Amino acid sequence: MLDFQNPFQDSFSSPNGRGNHRHVDCFKQALKLFEQARSAAALYRLKNALRRRVGRLLDLNCLPSRRVSNRHYGGIRAVLIEQIHGTLGRSEDFDDQFNPLDDRSRDRWVASAMLRFQGQPLDAVKLIQVGDRYFVEDGHHRISVAHALGQAVVDAEVTVWEVSGALPWEAEYTAGEVSTCLPDGSGLDPFGA
Repeated sequence: MLDFQNPFQDSFSSPNGRGNHRHVDCFKQALKLFEQARSAAALYRLKNALRRRVGRLLDLNCLPSRRVSNRHYGGIRAVLIEQIHGTLGRSEDFDDQFNPLDDRSRDRWVASAMLRFQGQPLDAVKLIQVGDRYFVEDGHHRISVAHALGQAVVDAEVTVWEVSGALPWEAEYTAGEVSTCLPDGSGLDPFGA
């Protein structure tokens, strides 16, 4: 009988009844990496609480659509993970270091990590570029795994948004709009730029 909490169980056994030890070891290694990332998230949350900072990703959904004057394809390129500062609607799932914030994403995260451990290439993530910062449209788990493995860059398919007016992380943006877009509502640049 399959355990639905473990989507990989059916691939652990070969037809002759002997386990696929390489696959099991890969699963254990990926699960351990996830647990380390979750521990890093808890420690990071504690550090941020002491600094009175939330440490969450910016949510690009908070940017009023009237401020986006143009969108165009930017191509596939290597993007530094440290330049990725936000998301398109998933700010509650990962912190701004791309550590998973809860166990809901475990199975998908572990599956991505297993593919990496098996040497299989992963699809490019989809990012939106606004100014010099990037926001994740698709690929949060792949970025999180890459970060946990110490990878500095990810391959990304980029869409560029040209935005008119001040942006949520800029000091001249009005305080009322900032409080809905910045994770800590401070009106200050959470990245120290």
